[in-house]
Amino acid sequence: MSDQLKLGFVPASRAMFDQQLAVSVRDACIAAMSDAGIQAVVPDSGLTKNGLVQSLDDAGKVGRLFDDEGVAGVVIGALNFGEEIPAAIAATHGAAGRPVMLFGIGEEGELTREGARRDAFCGLISIATALRHREAKFAFPRTAVGFPDAKGFAGALAEFRDACRGVSAVRGAVYGQFGPRPANFETCAFDELSLMRKLGIRVVPVPLTTLFAKAGYAREKSVRETYARMEEQVDRTGVSDLDLSRMARLEVVLTEMVEENGLDGLGLQCWTSIQEDYGISPCFVMSRLTDRGIPCACEVDIHGVLSMHLLSAVAGMPAGLADWNNRHTSEPDIFSAWHCGVFPASMAGGGCRLGFHNILAEDTGSAEGKYGTIELELEAGPLTMARVTEHPWDEWPVLVAEGEVVKAAGVPYGSHGWVKVSDLDCLYAAVLRGFPHHAAIARGHHAPALLAASYFLGLEPVVPLEVGAGNLELGPEY
Repeated sequence: MSDQLKLGFVPASRAMFDQQLAVSVRDACIAAMSDAGIQAVVPDSGLTKNGLVQSLDDAGKVGRLFDDEGVAGVVIGALNFGEEIPAAIAATHGAAGRPVMLFGIGEEGELTREGARRDAFCGLISIATALRHREAKFAFPRTAVGFPDAKGFAGALAEFRDACRGVSAVRGAVYGQFGPRPANFETCAFDELSLMRKLGIRVVPVPLTTLFAKAGYAREKSVRETYARMEEQVDRTGVSDLDLSRMARLEVVLTEMVEENGLDGLGLQCWTSIQEDYGISPCFVMSRLTDRGIPCACEVDIHGVLSMHLLSAVAGMPAGLADWNNRHTSEPDIFSAWHCGVFPASMAGGGCRLGFHNILAEDTGSAEGKYGTIELELEAGPLTMARVTEHPWDEWPVLVAEGEVVKAAGVPYGSHGWVKVSDLDCLYAAVLRGFPHHAAIARGHHAPALLAASYFLGLEPVVPLEVGAGNLELGPEY
């Protein structure tokens, strides 16, 4: 997640304008992209004249370069007035639906009759028009014409980078469906063909019996190594060697199946078959996989996997899946973001310990076969919440909210954090109107980049509370 993201850069120029002005700022733009964690794929002077895009021939060469390099998005810089058609063709060549960001470079000083000038303020409008003609979605900095060393430009690049990371992660992703959803949890129903049509996401169904059988003959060396890493990570007081060994075996075979099937995430039927037929709760295993970049959703919530995957890619860190669980008894705008015990340990504000599934233990009168939850409290600080879902009338809303993990009275079991928002009633109303009981959560505030990613994915944002201001403006809808 920390690696530089590969984005195409179109240095758009019109040959009748001063070439040296364009060439000099081209390198400054590439440096700004590098500072923002972007690996710029850009034509050099061997591919196009002066490493600029000024003709249809240039556009074809650069478009093919972007395809060959597999860029996740394209940045168009009007280094002077620019040539609108070549710029648009280069940006939209090949892979359909790549995110595009536009910007223009300002003038070096006062306009004079004799001095060289860029006129990017005018030319950028023509490039945007050419993109609209091609129904390409694009974003641009809040101050669209300026200089690459401006703070707002750096912020816009960072947001676009994160949005592209989210888009490239979820488009065409493959999720594993391990077992059917719990019979009485219709809230976790999904349509895999809709996912395929909307986002190119493929779902691979796997019976739990296959998982259990594979766990029985997991490679012993891998099991021992995983067992040792698990012991180092948590306080396992009260958890038997046999139970921890079962968890290690489950992690080994899930890891193998992720690799065999090319899975980007998975939803698991985490109760009650696995407790009754295998003998543990899988929460700790799911927590560890999520921390390794394989988002794991409870209760076969495939839309929950998508929400975690999108948010974690945008945020550049693991995201958990939480219930909108309970309002605080004395703090009206604080709620409990909770689950039985599956949050990634990287989100903890202190130590972690293994426990058992309290709800199932109370229901059956025994903790036997229920061990495997991870008990932790979220680290205090900013938090982003996100949820993608599909409505029966072919709408794909995404809920985006920001809050703060705070200290408050009360210590529930399981994985938990008290989250304060500006208006819980307003947020809860939005959830009731259109979203299920799970939401992805990640440390930090990431709403602007998340909204940009949603725009490029064709999701419909629902933002019930005010979120942090971003540096990007989003372009046309189609």
